[in-house]
Amino acid sequence: MEFKTVISMIMRGVEGTMNNNGFSVVVPNGTEKGDLAITEKNGCTTILYGGKKGSAKIELFEGKISLFCSVAEAENAVEEDYKKVSTTLFNIETVDDKDIRYVVNEFCDCINDVYGKKEKSKKLPQPVSKAAAKSGAVYYDLVTLGSRFIQIYPDLREAYKQNIEKYGEFLADEFFTKYGNECFRATVKSNNPQQMKKLFNMLNEVYNDGTNQVQSVIVVTILGSLYDDETLLANCVDYMDEMMLFVIEANKILRRSSSTRAKLEHPPLYKPKKRKKMGGFMANQLNGGN
Repeated sequence: MEFKTVISMIMRGVEGTMNNNGFSVVVPNGTEKGDLAITEKNGCTTILYGGKKGSAKIELFEGKISLFCSVAEAENAVEEDYKKVSTTLFNIETVDDKDIRYVVNEFCDCINDVYGKKEKSKKLPQPVSKAAAKSGAVYYDLVTLGSRFIQIYPDLREAYKQNIEKYGEFLADEFFTKYGNECFRATVKSNNPQQMKKLFNMLNEVYNDGTNQVQSVIVVTILGSLYDDETLLANCVDYMDEMMLFVIEANKILRRSSSTRAKLEHPPLYKPKKRKKMGGFMANQLNGGN
């Protein structure tokens, strides 16, 4: 592959990433139209990029290709300002398309890592502590239920985080309907005593000291998902405390009412007021419609 072709492919490959980060190639003085925007000195070929965030350069020298980055502007930067962030063996006489793609992808990742916009990670809302709940000063909320649930099922941590980031709060109905209930049913189906005890110790505790909203989610959204399988529901009976009668009644309602199941399994688009009305509807159903 010809030298000019290789350099052109590298420059085209990184161009989009460079532009997205505010960089453009610096054309050396004296470069004629149609020539590559490079400098060559003592066997080293350099492609220089500059922008408001600093400068970057790609160097081909002695069978290697390297990427250097600096916060100094291109016109003011000196050799000491640059830090090597990537280097790869690169024999320009033997490289092929695959080698070039590798280098381009590597350099693009490095540019994004060094100059890309860093989004501050949002802190997840804090759950209610056991001490606070037991003291009666505060009740367990939905965040606490979600937080305690993903401690048992850590694979759901990212789904829990994304739920909060998407809506600005924890939408428990959506989280459990889409993700949590599948894990819950798998545990109930396996009926492993140790796992069942761990899960229901948490559910019983959060239910007993939780808000009405939390109790509704546990009874209806989570345990109510067993309405279609009496065997699975029977597996839970020995592990439930005060909520057992409510759970059995909720499952009866869901078993005989397709409209109620539809509202549970396909909640409306996120609208806080409507979500509260739905909760009230379910509460009325559990209380006999009063």
